Amino acid sequence: MTKTLITNICLLAGIVFLAGCKAGEVPNSAFNPNPELMSKDKTVPFQRSYWNKEHDPNDYHEIFIAPVNTEYIMAQGFWEKFNLASLDKEKLKKEIAALADYTQQSFTKAFSDDPNHRFTVVDTAGPNTLTLELAMVQVVPSRAVLSAIGCVTSIPAVVGMTAGAASKSQDVGKGVIAIEGRARDGRTGEIIGMFADCEHPKSAILDLKALNWWAPAKVIIDEWSSQLVAVANRPPGATVKDSPAFELLVW
Repeated sequence: MTKTLITNICLLAGIVFLAGCKAGEVPNSAFNPNPELMSKDKTVPFQRSYWNKEHDPNDYHEIFIAPVNTEYIMAQGFWEKFNLASLDKEKLKKEIAALADYTQQSFTKAFSDDPNHRFTVVDTAGPNTLTLELAMVQVVPSRAVLSAIGCVTSIPAVVGMTAGAASKSQDVGKGVIAIEGRARDGRTGEIIGMFADCEHPKSAILDLKALNWWAPAKVIIDEWSSQLVAVANRPPGATVKDSPAFELLVW
């Protein structure tokens, strides 16, 4: 490895660690009814959340994780404005479906692997079941990712995930992923909990050869699932901290 290449990598790493930050709040998507019930709670890692205090969380011993809603991603209009050569409409639908499957699997795995066994993951809802419904409401790749799709370089390339895609979001320049969730009582179907969060994909250095346009979102999704498990396990009044906004990945 030449001295010049080492220097360039170090400079990119420096940019990475300066650029990461928490995304602005996710706007209400209409997925969660009565979003005004949600508010900022410093004891949980999500931007807004709500729990109906008339329901005791300890009454629920099972969790059913429903297929993830992706209608709000396509409704943004962002993807319709970009003619991405390597992502035709049918392929895009499959990619977004894969993202939804990954999200459902991530939350399922997080609860299944919970060493505290707070919930048993089930396939159907019963009287002691929480039904977790999730929606990916915003997935906007960074400019670096969009540029990398179909990009050919003569050198094993690295790119700082610090730029962003053009969108009407306040997070222009960095890419953004946002999720909303709600918990229903398995017996009545009543919504008794909600949450919403929005993040920039982790600042990182990525090998372009391994790049998938939604790959940077996987780290955030896995954090959301582990954070929700931590919230479910926490003692009353305990705080679950948010994760750092910085990460360095080199392949």
